[in-house]
Amino acid sequence: MAEQQLQEKQFDLLYEELRKISKELETIQQRLAMLETMPVALQELSRLSRSLESLAYAALGREGPRLRRRA
Repeated sequence: MAEQQLQEKQFDLLYEELRKISKELETIQQRLAMLETMPVALQELSRLSRSLESLAYAALGREGPRLRRRA
């Protein structure tokens, strides 16, 4: 009977460790899913940056920016 209790306790400990590992794997999987969306977001930010730059130059007209130098 004592041996069976020992086996049950070992099983419970093993089961608990496996649950912890499972939770960690779920966390890793969620982080990887988030990282997969990063390149798309970076492309969109790059496009937005280029668009804003184009709008800024269009607002300045043909001459471009006038810079004054300090003496």
